Amino acid sequence: MTESVPMNLSLSLCFRRFNYLLLCMVIIGCPGEGPAFRQHWNQDDLRILQSLHLSNLPPVTDPGNAYIGNDAAAELGRKLFFSPQLSQKGDTSCAHCHQPKHYFTSGKAVDGKRNTPTVVGSAAFSWQFWDGRADSLWSQALFPLEDPTEHALSRLEVVHIVLDNFQDDYKEAFGATEKLTNFLNEKASLPRQASPVNSAENWELLTDGQRSQINQIYASIGKALAAYQARLMPAESRFDKYVEAVVKKDYGSAHQLLSPAEEAGLRLFISDRGRCIRCHSGPLFSNGGFTATAAPGSLHDEGRLAIIEQLPNNEFNCLSRYADEGEGSCDELVYLKTAGEELRHAFKVPTLRNISLTAPYMHNGAFNELSEVMDYYNRSPRNSLNHTELEPLYLFPFQLKQLEQFLLSLESGIAPSSVWELAHNQEKVE
Repeated sequence: MTESVPMNLSLSLCFRRFNYLLLCMVIIGCPGEGPAFRQHWNQDDLRILQSLHLSNLPPVTDPGNAYIGNDAAAELGRKLFFSPQLSQKGDTSCAHCHQPKHYFTSGKAVDGKRNTPTVVGSAAFSWQFWDGRADSLWSQALFPLEDPTEHALSRLEVVHIVLDNFQDDYKEAFGATEKLTNFLNEKASLPRQASPVNSAENWELLTDGQRSQINQIYASIGKALAAYQARLMPAESRFDKYVEAVVKKDYGSAHQLLSPAEEAGLRLFISDRGRCIRCHSGPLFSNGGFTATAAPGSLHDEGRLAIIEQLPNNEFNCLSRYADEGEGSCDELVYLKTAGEELRHAFKVPTLRNISLTAPYMHNGAFNELSEVMDYYNRSPRNSLNHTELEPLYLFPFQLKQLEQFLLSLESGIAPSSVWELAHNQEKVE
């Protein structure tokens, strides 16, 4: 004899199944629906979509780098970026870790302590490195040159190498000033190793004027590298073209640009349910801030908190004597937050544009696949951290897949520029 099911339980099951099917229809779409129905967005959603469009990326400026838009400086920076001469053993260039074929990452989980982030689009952000220990792209470019685990040079060695091998390019970018001419005349008599970082005794043998000139040239080398990297920007993606089509109410084109699953992922991305937009906002899909996401292994890396007190003392920061009076202000450094539990284990929010080209993911390369990142954010484990800004999403597996498919629509490669005319995997090292 078959056991009967109580009426109220039966109705409850029916309603649950009906609501689930309705949810699927809303998110995935009905098989026979027209393009106009699927691409309907309310005004609030449209404002969010337009805020994510690449055209809303403001022109790149840097209050400390007056040469950020200088073509000659960018060309010098390009040569330096790909030159292995700029290393102790002559075998390491900036492109050694920031490889064009990997969208200017290394393709490895970590290089040293952390994952190598892409430099594409990095000029749009003030803070550089995962922990934000540099407040500009030109300041960031100087750190690896003196790092004993990377280029392993002293700053005077860097100056010697650049003026020995790229002097004409340097003069074209920064001018053949009388001060530079005088320094070139006495350069041969200076030691090749002199830096407050790894040769304090030799550094102290130099006069104040010599040290200042060395630092000024060293800073300008960082500015040239930044000028080149500032030309590396993402190209327009299918998502951007989709937004344009929707705004114009060209639903037929929009229908072709994003699949139903990708569009459903986009709706989740900007919704309160997905909560992605909280951090991944703006035309580069990053607010440029720092969050504690408790990625596996974060317990052993203090992140932002470990470096925050060093920032005001960086001799090449925005307020430094070697910074130019460029466009903008140094407010982020002036009003820097230097304390708070939210800084502990916090790392920079990465751009999501071309995310399919930048695996492995997270600050320590903890995940090899984008699907693993989706699953992690859905579960949001604490991993022994006292503070994390993630909250479990409790999305269905098909919704996680939709989010992933939407993120793939952000792939576009690199936009061409006056010093960048090749695809990201075709750049030649000079």
